[in-house]
Amino acid sequence: MSKPFIKIDGISFEYTINNQKTVPVLQNVTFDVHPGEYVAIIGHNGSGKSTLSKHFNGILTPQLGDIFVDGLNTRDGGLLREIRQKVGMVFQHPDNQIVSTIVEDDVAFGLENIGVPASEMKARIDFALEAVGMSAFRNRPPHHLSGGQKQRVAIAGILAMKPDCIVLDEATSMLDTYGRRDILDVVRKLNNDGMTIITVTHHMSEVAEASRVIVIEKGQIVLDGAPREIFQQHELLHQLQLDVPVASQLARLIHKYDNEYEADLIHNNEIVQEVIRLSAKRGVYAG
Repeated sequence: MSKPFIKIDGISFEYTINNQKTVPVLQNVTFDVHPGEYVAIIGHNGSGKSTLSKHFNGILTPQLGDIFVDGLNTRDGGLLREIRQKVGMVFQHPDNQIVSTIVEDDVAFGLENIGVPASEMKARIDFALEAVGMSAFRNRPPHHLSGGQKQRVAIAGILAMKPDCIVLDEATSMLDTYGRRDILDVVRKLNNDGMTIITVTHHMSEVAEASRVIVIEKGQIVLDGAPREIFQQHELLHQLQLDVPVASQLARLIHKYDNEYEADLIHNNEIVQEVIRLSAKRGVYAG
């Protein structure tokens, strides 16, 4: 196996309130993220998942333990610029990341901050807008765009900086079904092209797209595995106030009445394919 791109080594973190009271959020968290992985981090509100995500590029620094990004320790303030070029963050509200009045100028903003030569900027902007399907909107004002389109622009701004990893912190939570699907298409394409993806989300249909799921509860990892394995833990997930994809619920329900029907399905298209498979096996027309 390749060496970890992000190494989280025994980190703990707490917030201080009124300079007196402290609230523990992360407790001795350890795991690795390898190049090209698509990791979904889930947990109910207050579990620590968003706080964890903000450690991946040094927005927050652990009180105990260390985080290494491609071998660089996030504790070293002198390395943060380099770390943030390797790990880009996309947040819940795209309006908070959009700073310019024209789409292509917004994508250029981050490049100017890191000193990319003007001769290289156009190629990077073209690449980023093409990657997220927003080339036709390059001269539009961002405030004329839909929520999903704004989020695409926010992702393009990160992509133009050519990071090795993108972290999405509830990046689709404010979008409607269509906007969420658009962003998932972009993320899936980026991952297929080799980019490391870490997504913090409460939408289980998004989690099913990942190659690995980490479940956080009270600042600790309680489950870590492939989505198909994790979503078989129905009772435990319910105790943790987490849902499973509708497809998983349906497959489990059908399996109770027909034990030949696979119980570990997690995608909608798998439900259809399983009906077709069993219909063909039993000589029943399913068209």
